[in-house]
Amino acid sequence: MNELTAMTWPEGKRCAVLVSVLFDDGMDAVATAPDLLERSKSFSVWKYGAARGVERLCRTFASSEIATSWFVPGQVAEEHAALLTDVAATGHDLESHGWAFEHHDRLPAAQALELLKRSRDVLARLSGRAATGFRLPGGNWPRGFDRLLSEAGYSWSASLNGDDVPYLHPSRLIEIPVHVELEDRPYFQFNFTPAFPKGQSRIPSYDGVLNNWIAEFEAYRRFGLCYVLQLRPEWSGTPGRISIVEDLLAHICGFDDVWFATGAMIAHWYRTIGVAPPRSHPLCVYDAYQREHQSHD
Repeated sequence: MNELTAMTWPEGKRCAVLVSVLFDDGMDAVATAPDLLERSKSFSVWKYGAARGVERLCRTFASSEIATSWFVPGQVAEEHAALLTDVAATGHDLESHGWAFEHHDRLPAAQALELLKRSRDVLARLSGRAATGFRLPGGNWPRGFDRLLSEAGYSWSASLNGDDVPYLHPSRLIEIPVHVELEDRPYFQFNFTPAFPKGQSRIPSYDGVLNNWIAEFEAYRRFGLCYVLQLRPEWSGTPGRISIVEDLLAHICGFDDVWFATGAMIAHWYRTIGVAPPRSHPLCVYDAYQREHQSHD
């Protein structure tokens, strides 16, 4: 193992577990298919999260006695201010998921900075604490975006892949990597018309999803890594699927060497030990690719 994967977690814990919630209230779907706003039946699939899923997830987290990180676009936070104030009041962190599901790689830096600050301000008013984390809503990660996030007041991101443990950007913004196999959306997002996702994959066995997430957890624990679960109220907050979350958390809670932490807690801890990634790290490889690509334009 190199210095980036040989982690020594707080209090001698063997691995870290971050449970995160992405609450977009359908904004992610509309960004892909704007005509959903005129399709009440289809769009109601995504609106289910605010109606039922948020509350159901919060009850499950309370039963497991864990705090989580919620990534919310600024406009969604304004629309569901009362609901999210309650989420924050029960001990969960509200973090930024952009303003209105914009693609920052298509925005001028000044406009992106204004939206990043506006999102942070709205979340602070609802939760009573400054948002420190960010999850890229869509598009690609712009070159130097870590510096823009730092300028806007953020200290960490959970947007990129490329590793199984936190790492530092050049600006010393902390990245907490995420992975698609630990998301609920690839398993459960489904709509006939328009086809979400394209190709109409079928909804899998619930036992199969649970087994996948448990297998991933056991591997992360074995190697001492940072396990980041990503849930959405509209997909995991249904009466049947909430049992997957309950069973997964019960399994993880059965180990006394696991550090349950919010993204802010992990970032705060990592800042005390973080080292710059080596040149072979995917972050550095991607940056080199961008420089080469731009030099040929």
